[in-house]
This record gives sequence, structure tokens and C-alpha cells, in this order.
Amino acid sequence: MSTDIPPPVSMRRRPSRSVPATITAILLLALGVALVWGGVVRLAQGGWPVFVTEPVRVLGETGWDSAWGWTGAVVLLLIGVILLLCGMIPGDFSALPLRAKPGKLTGTSGSAEAGDLSAVRGGENVVMSRRAVARLAASTCDHIDGVASASASASSRKVHLDVTTALHDASDVQHWVEDGVRSRLAATGLDPVPEVTASVRVRN
Repeated sequence: MSTDIPPPVSMRRRPSRSVPATITAILLLALGVALVWGGVVRLAQGGWPVFVTEPVRVLGETGWDSAWGWTGAVVLLLIGVILLLCGMIPGDFSALPLRAKPGKLTGTSGSAEAGDLSAVRGGENVVMSRRAVARLAASTCDHIDGVASASASASSRKVHLDVTTALHDASDVQHWVEDGVRSRLAATGLDPVPEVTASVRVRN
């Protein structure tokens, strides 16, 4: 009896669109505030404020075939294309991949019909969040001689540590921290191991 094995399932990328989303949100918020303010002025004074009437007048006097008209159209087109690409193009993985072997699913009889996890589910992708990597790196520094306190930040390719020490020779502490954290991340199974850098400050 043949068994259909599903193809491996690749890990989906979760793109971070915080920058374009923030810019768009700020622009929409500013537009909303301006419209509300203009409406309040219109109700209170019986006329629209200058920041509403002046743009309307300029737009009314600008022809479609003028230089300003073409420039505005091109600018709006570029903004639209950029926002569209930001929504369509996948970004980097927000988590760091780990080396992991698929587990085994064994039945009560231990026969081959149970198969392994990769045959049943098409393989697994094990990842570690950047926050977890940063916390692991910071906690590793607590066990390194000479480190008084440490904090860490992590990206998909780099881990940076801010370390405070009471020792006068900070260069040795920097090497100890970078080597120790790099070894700990490698032992955890991160593949590839991110670049580890450290900034050491001597506590007075």
C-alpha cells in the first residue's frame, strides 16, 4: 500500500512593515486632525480656514497638462507603487532558525506504519524569537566573571550586548562576553549563529 508523503512546508516569512505603516498612519492622522480643525473653524466662524481654501484654490488653478500637475501625478504614483511593494514583497524572518531533527511518531506496535514526524507533517521548522535570543544572551553574561550587569538586543543576524563591569581592564571582559555568548548560542542550535558584539562600560 502506497502512502502519499506531503512535500516539505517552508517557513513563512512575517515581514515587518512598521516604517511604512507608521508613516501612513501619521499622514492619515494629520489629515484627519486638519479636517476636524477646519470643520470646527467653519462652524464657529462661518468660513473655511486658509490652510483649506488655499490648497483648493491652487488645485483649481492648476491645469492637468501643467508641470505641477504632472509632478504631483508622478509623486502620487511613486508613493502608491512603494506602498504596494511594501505590502507584497516578503521581508526577512522575524525569528532565528534552529537546527532540529524531526521527532518520531511510533504506534503501539512500533511498526513502520506510524512513520516519522517528517512523513506525517511534511517536516518541521524550529525557530527562536529574537526576544528569546536576547534574553538568553543577557542571562549568559550573568555567569561570566567580571560582568556586573548586562542587557542585550537581537536582530535576525546580530546580537549586541551592553555590559557593565567593575574591572579596570574592559577589553578582557569584552572578549569573554563575546566568546561566551557566541558559544552558548551555537550550543543552543542557532543556525547560522548570529554575529555577537559587546559594548563594555566600566562602573565607577
